[in-house]
Amino acid sequence: MSATITPVRDKSALEDFLQLPYRLYRDDPNFVFPLLSEMRHFFDRQKNPFFNHAVAELWVARNAQGQVVGRIGAAVDRYNNEHHDEKVGFFGFYEADTDPELGRALLETARQWIADQGMEIMRGPGCFTSNHDWFGLQVEGTVNRPVIGMPYNHRYYEQHFEDFGLVGVKDLYAWLISTGGEFPEKMQRLIDRILNRPGLVIRSFDMKRFDQEAALVRELYNQCWNSNWGFIPMDDEDFAYSAKDMKSMVDPDFLLVAELDGTPIGFSLTIPDFNQALQPIKGKLAPFGWLRFLLAKRKIHVARTLLMGVLPDYRRLGVDMAMVYRTMQTGFSKGIETGECSWVLADNRPMNMILEGYGADRYKTYRVYELPVT
Repeated sequence: MSATITPVRDKSALEDFLQLPYRLYRDDPNFVFPLLSEMRHFFDRQKNPFFNHAVAELWVARNAQGQVVGRIGAAVDRYNNEHHDEKVGFFGFYEADTDPELGRALLETARQWIADQGMEIMRGPGCFTSNHDWFGLQVEGTVNRPVIGMPYNHRYYEQHFEDFGLVGVKDLYAWLISTGGEFPEKMQRLIDRILNRPGLVIRSFDMKRFDQEAALVRELYNQCWNSNWGFIPMDDEDFAYSAKDMKSMVDPDFLLVAELDGTPIGFSLTIPDFNQALQPIKGKLAPFGWLRFLLAKRKIHVARTLLMGVLPDYRRLGVDMAMVYRTMQTGFSKGIETGECSWVLADNRPMNMILEGYGADRYKTYRVYELPVT
């Protein structure tokens, strides 16, 4: 390998880190370039509260001519390690040319840094953790434009990881579902029975009480997902940062809160697939990106359900099934033709069975990898 790997120490190196996908994916019609302004904000340690409880490092690899040919990042999140009582460092933002030696060198750089932090395991790839936009490497299924918040990668990355010794620890599914059509009579009767349960209300998010409703969703998220694999609790600052664009992104009819006898017991969050509108502007809002985005936004016909949870004591009531149904009906009424439910843990049998019952197609598989670092 004739590349030199150096840490990102200034704004110029960060720009090199952020700009690499523009070269690696410039001829790929499926890739959606992230908004550069958002990525700069994400890595700003003074603005992103993630860095209040995590340490991180970024690296770029340059060839003999000085061209950036690879990148990787690593992070240690105190919240994750305290919650799961483990010593894990995450790696992510992996991009590299096809050279397998380059791949090994990048992964070894992250592995050594994670070991130097006193950790025992490296896990990824991600951005950086499961609380961020994307997590996992697509290893099976349809190769097409990813929906908002989901990863996209060269397929040879899987070989890079396996050659390095990384082993799959968890598979994550993406399901594609039609929002129209009729359901089998037996299933429709079950849904009707659930929705007619005395005291059960599935309502939309109240935008007039945005702060209170957002706080409720955060509380439900932390309680519903507490025992899930990969869950990391979110504090007030983390949630506020993640929800900073919620007012402009979320259709309140797609953010559902389930209540039983007035007590909140679950929620579901679906957003339009803004990647449909973001793809043409290639990560740049200026000078005319905003206009192109706003025009394309009107034609979005895909949505993604990215969060759903029901409190443990109420999971046998079919509330999750009812929220999927309501989301599908809402999507159909708003011109949404298809929806993606992602990601769903491969061993989350109840949710996978619900989606199968609705006729959804499990069309993509993502994989999270691990490797001992000591």
